[in-house]
Formats: sequence, structure tokens, C-alpha cells
Amino acid sequence: MRAIYGAGEQGRVVLDILCSSDNTEGVVFLDDNTALHSDVIEEIPVVGDVTALSTFDEPVQCLVAYGDDQGVRLSIAEKISDHGYGFFSAAHPDSTISDTATLGDGVTVNARSYVGPDVSIEDHVLIDSCVNISHDSHLRCGATITPGATLAGGVEVGQDAYIGPGATVVEDVTIGHGAVIGAGSVVTESIEAGSTVVGVPAEPL
Repeated sequence: MRAIYGAGEQGRVVLDILCSSDNTEGVVFLDDNTALHSDVIEEIPVVGDVTALSTFDEPVQCLVAYGDDQGVRLSIAEKISDHGYGFFSAAHPDSTISDTATLGDGVTVNARSYVGPDVSIEDHVLIDSCVNISHDSHLRCGATITPGATLAGGVEVGQDAYIGPGATVVEDVTIGHGAVIGAGSVVTESIEAGSTVVGVPAEPL
């Protein structure tokens, strides 16, 4: 059995990935918002929050489906782990993932994205649609790569970092923990942890 944790926009994206793979048997939604409990989204019920996991008679794996707030994604993942449950990953059938790339647990890869050879993706990373991640790049836990972003070879993306839509990161650059890259920016040098950069070339705000 599998639970999509988050019944909002990103949750529906994950459900679409599973539907595209004809792989929705035994799927439920979970959400911390009690107003959503008992809702049904495209025939998939919202059955409660993390405490609902203990009510199932079979093993459950989860995928945390929160988009822009990657800190929340890791916080919920930790809560699920503390309750003793594991995670599944979801890759759209229209994505391309190299045989030599490695994906952690709870990873989402959306449609028309490319993950190149020897790329390492840690747990709970979100790769949105039309993303290009070139060879030998390393994405740490909870990183978010939004639509249309391009990472050239050997890019290091820190934990909780956020790469905005259409941004480009040139080869061998390091994006620090929790850093934010604005939409359409071109990053030509390494970015310090916690900083926000925008523009062409990208500069700190």
C-alpha cells in the first residue's frame, strides 16, 4: 500500500505520475489539514494524517508531496520515519533516467525530465517537469528543482536548496544548503548556504 502525503497541487502531480504508469492500486492520500480528511481526489480518498498509517492491515510506504516548501517536505518525512514507515519514489514514464544514476527514497521525477549518467539524487528530492540534470551532479536531501531548470555536469545542490523555474547552473558549481536560485537566473559560480541569488549572471539579493 502507498500513501501520497499531501493532497494539494503536488499531491495531484504525484497521482498523475502513478496514473500514467497504471499504478494506482492501493493508493491513498494523507494530509495534515483536517478539512481535507474524507475528501476524494480523482477517486483516491484522503484518509487522515500520519496517525492513519497505523490503521492499515498491510505495510505502507509514503511519498511526501509538497512542492515549494522543501523544509516542510523533510519535516514531514522525518515524522513518517519516526512512526516507522518507509518511502517510495515516483518517476513519470515520460522522464529519462540514466541506468547509472542513483535515486534515494521519496524522490519525485516529473514528466519530460532528464537525469544523466552517474547523477546521485538523495532522499525526498523533487525534480519537476522539463528539468535537465547532466552527468555527475549530486542533489542532496530535500532539494527542489523546478520546471525548466538546467544543471550542467558536476553540479552539487545542497540540502533544502531551491532552483527556480528556468534557471541554469553551469558545470562544477556548488549550490549551498538552503540556497535559493531565482527564476531564469544563470549561476556561474558557487553560491553560499542560505543565500538567495537572481539575475544573469546571478547575484545575491
